[in-house]
Amino acid sequence: MKRTLLGNEAIAWALLYAGVDVMSAYPGTPSSEIMETYQKLVEQMNLPAYGQWATNEKVAYETAYAAAITGKRAACGMKMVGLNVASDALMSSAYIGNKGGFLVISADDPGFYSSQTEQDSRYFAKFARIPALDPSSPQDAFRLTVLGVNLSEKFEIPVLLRPVLRVCHGRQIVDIPEFEFKGRKGEFERNIERWAAVPRLPRLKQGYRLLDKLEEIAKWNYENLLKPQIEKLEGGELLIIASGTPYSYVLEVLDDTDLKADLLKVDMPTPLPAELLKDLISSYREVIVFEETYPLIEEQIRHLGNVRGKLTGDVYRIDECTHERVAEALKKRGFLKENIYKGAEYEGEVPPRAPALCPGCPHRTVFYAMKRVFKNSAIYPSDIGCYTLGLNQKAVDTVLCMGASVGLSCGFSKSVPEKPIVATIGDSTFLHGGIPPLIDAVANRHKFILVILDNSTVAMTGLQPTPERIGDVSIPKIVEGCGVKPLILDYDGTIKSTIEFFKKVKETYEKANGPVVAVVNEFCTFDKENAKLPGKFAKVNQNKCTGCGHCINDFGCPAFEWNDEGKVEVNPYFCVGCGVCLSDLCPFDAFEEDKR
Repeated sequence: MKRTLLGNEAIAWALLYAGVDVMSAYPGTPSSEIMETYQKLVEQMNLPAYGQWATNEKVAYETAYAAAITGKRAACGMKMVGLNVASDALMSSAYIGNKGGFLVISADDPGFYSSQTEQDSRYFAKFARIPALDPSSPQDAFRLTVLGVNLSEKFEIPVLLRPVLRVCHGRQIVDIPEFEFKGRKGEFERNIERWAAVPRLPRLKQGYRLLDKLEEIAKWNYENLLKPQIEKLEGGELLIIASGTPYSYVLEVLDDTDLKADLLKVDMPTPLPAELLKDLISSYREVIVFEETYPLIEEQIRHLGNVRGKLTGDVYRIDECTHERVAEALKKRGFLKENIYKGAEYEGEVPPRAPALCPGCPHRTVFYAMKRVFKNSAIYPSDIGCYTLGLNQKAVDTVLCMGASVGLSCGFSKSVPEKPIVATIGDSTFLHGGIPPLIDAVANRHKFILVILDNSTVAMTGLQPTPERIGDVSIPKIVEGCGVKPLILDYDGTIKSTIEFFKKVKETYEKANGPVVAVVNEFCTFDKENAKLPGKFAKVNQNKCTGCGHCINDFGCPAFEWNDEGKVEVNPYFCVGCGVCLSDLCPFDAFEEDKR
């Protein structure tokens, strides 16, 4: 059957086609739709399979890996920075191996579109000594997903699938062969020497076996993936080696320019049988490598001939691949006369537009109230989530990684004890990585305020459920179990009550000798079932508005706009009826309810 699918949807279909009956994941753009689609298909088709959202990526990895130990076929999903969290389990599982196929899906984000780094998951695979597969399109993602599961089971080793943003969120007609899904019965076979191998001798034995596997997989890579392509190459001056989405861009550039060059697609960039490619590479005058994001392939083959790429400065060294960047590299090396993709420079200046919290988002009111109470004298560490956009209200000073708002606050409390420290973290992020540093703060009496913004959903990545919504999990009880009795605000959509709450938080902080935790129970405006919007729409009385800019500069609702008279007005297409601006926002009381 043929279906028009996102790359992430194609991966989910491929998992079921390959017989994967256990999957666990943590949401993160650009990977989130894989688990969503997997769960939806399992439910729609009434399949004997299980998919779950996990508390963090390490838990997701371990849940799925346990299933693979029992002989089931399993997968875990995350974005590339999540692989950092799961890396402890990844490294050990590479030595131990698995019985059923086990696919580790790590979606990369070349270009920093929704991530704090541009790291390349293929290097994690090389570091862990496991195979990595690099799809170039949604159809290719389907093919390599199935290949990865089968390969993992054949060699009893975790296999990493690395789709990037343009594969995950690209859409293509995908051919899915007819299949009948049959789940497997898991069975744990006690083998202490394998599953509980400890240093030194048992793990040393596994280490040698892992190296043997790598050699076997590298040869398999050559015989099954590379050699069939090499036999069809015509030879000439230029060989282009490409992996992942750059392969698709190179194909289109060659087609658009009629450039005569051989093209070799690398599906498995590690382990790469470099020495088996020596004769091929030395037979061309020049070899150019296109890959995202780091020069993994180039590093492995650069000693075999005149290989050009990121390391030689001939190919873009950061950011994602594009037609223009491929053509520019080929032009630089003299294979193209001009870059046909380079358009005319825009002469005007595009007005800057900072990312903003959604209209009606309770985070905005919380940040506004915090700043009104603590002003600019405080340090405001924050975390990874929608609330990072508190940057626009100057209520976020640091963003590092999941849970770091709490960990950094521990350090700030000892480094600058004279300043108040007001940290913000979301509910999902707190459960993911904020609990251990809070325990550390209690144990070591680090004094700061932690504000947990609890909207009971993973809002930034598409409203995936949190443990609170899935089961009987209570953040206030967890906080109390860590040793702090939290202050709790049930957000009512008014500035006055939110400011009064933070005044109480400040009083508690001044008397405390350790961390103070405030939990704000709120909602996401896109969460239709739980959003509490009163339907109070706003307008601006132009006679009262002075154009002071307080509402735009300090509160920053996207529905507020400047008009030609230098005053503020409300764009009715953006106003969601939260009514917050009607409660003590304007110093001149210019906001009024628009009952139309």
